Amino acid sequence: MRIGRLSWLALVAATLWGSVPGDTLAAEAESAREIVSRLVSASKIYDKRQMRTASDRLVKIGAAAVPGLRSVLDDVDDNVRWQAIAALGRIGRPAATGSIPEMTAACGDLDADVRGAAAVALGRLRVKRAAAVRAVGLLRRDEQPMVRADAWWAWWQVTGDRKAIGELVELLSAKDWLASSHASKHLSDIGAPAVRVLVRVLSAESSGDSLQAAETLRRMGSRAAAAVPQLLRLVDGDNPQAAVAAARALGALGSGAVDGLRRCLDSPRDHARRLAVVALGEIGAAASPAARQLAGRLETARGRELLQLITALGRIGAKASVAVPRLIVVLQHRDQDTRGAACQALGRIGSDTFGVAAALEKVARTDTVDFVRRAAKRAHVTIRQKSAEH
Repeated sequence: MRIGRLSWLALVAATLWGSVPGDTLAAEAESAREIVSRLVSASKIYDKRQMRTASDRLVKIGAAAVPGLRSVLDDVDDNVRWQAIAALGRIGRPAATGSIPEMTAACGDLDADVRGAAAVALGRLRVKRAAAVRAVGLLRRDEQPMVRADAWWAWWQVTGDRKAIGELVELLSAKDWLASSHASKHLSDIGAPAVRVLVRVLSAESSGDSLQAAETLRRMGSRAAAAVPQLLRLVDGDNPQAAVAAARALGALGSGAVDGLRRCLDSPRDHARRLAVVALGEIGAAASPAARQLAGRLETARGRELLQLITALGRIGAKASVAVPRLIVVLQHRDQDTRGAACQALGRIGSDTFGVAAALEKVARTDTVDFVRRAAKRAHVTIRQKSAEH
């Protein structure tokens, strides 16, 4: 028989904190019960925003939310069971360990979302119980590729079996987008141990797989630092599609990729130079060592290349002040999108030097295009505010 919510909470409180006033216990228990009810209601109508909100609150509450979540694990609605198991998995150890038997049983649920959530929850709990490990192992051969992705990640968590990485990489190319999405997220969670395999996929001919691998490395961010040398070779290589994928990954890797991308700015390959500009812009302030190189190209760049340079300098922000004089010249460019981008970049840089405020004020009054005038006005206001702060 399941312990009542109040008595269970009182037991936990007494164990962890000693004596706690009864009114406080009742209020906290009631709060958790009400939020579980909201999660149930949102799940029954599949209100994703409310489901997430309620789940996040229950995870924050932690141990006090566990009894209520366990009480709905046998609900007839698939979504309710799915959301309850997912929340318990996120609450994790040690509070949710008592629900391992229910999660193990849920690995045999008729609903795929429930099975996948159960596998993930058991992985989060890093279960060692034989029945739970066996249940996760069986799901690695589930008919649904999404469930297999969840199960292989859980298997990695539970056993450390490196075969899981290869299986998840294969699932990146699954036709089921949910399966490929889950596989990408799980590989990102695994982090550094998966980097070498993902880079190998990036180097292959299949552009679809390459893009998925790149997005996964991008999710890892700085944890994928070991991939930087190979990614740079791909950006400056002969395969433009692989180069695009690699550049997207490099844009999320931070300062460790900056020196290599600066070298790519001098590549004889047009696509490598342009992709390096975009990646440096995505890195942002940490790419400031490249600001002078980027600014020096403003005079000769044309069309899309010019727009990419301006955008990158704006994203670098205050540390790209070296570009201000040339960006002021660009305010008179014949192309309206280029003028608008220059206004925005100057606002982001925020430097009140070289007469930038006066130049922006003039554009705000005289430019023939409305959105350019508005961009100039916003940038002018931003610079004046920053100047006043200093």
